[in-house]
Amino acid sequence: MSADNHPVRNVLKEIFDSSFINAEQVKHLKDFVLQDWVIDQTEAEQLLKVNHALGQNDENCPEWSDFFVNSISRLIIFDMNSPGEIDAEEGDWLASMLDKYSIGNDSEKQLLTEIQKLVSSVQGKLGDRIQTN
Repeated sequence: MSADNHPVRNVLKEIFDSSFINAEQVKHLKDFVLQDWVIDQTEAEQLLKVNHALGQNDENCPEWSDFFVNSISRLIIFDMNSPGEIDAEEGDWLASMLDKYSIGNDSEKQLLTEIQKLVSSVQGKLGDRIQTN
């Protein structure tokens, strides 16, 4: 998502500058992420940064919450290595990202709730975090 000459770069700048997102911006981000039908950790980290920048403003854009939760879930829950489970590597990665970018907004809470509903097991540091919440 950091392609220097890609239009999504301007969308990200607008979001970071304003700490606000709208449905049209979400569509641009979604189109970019879905170009190759795969979300990778770099793209997911960028989405976590966006969510952090939004703070509580995520509540103003339900499209953002849906996109954010679906994208991160797709990366760690519906992957080919451990579908339906979060293995230790994935759990450690997401816990580390949340340590870095957690804001405690509704989108983040929705993500953690969705993870708990959809997976049969959560390993790594994320498993420890979810058990203590």
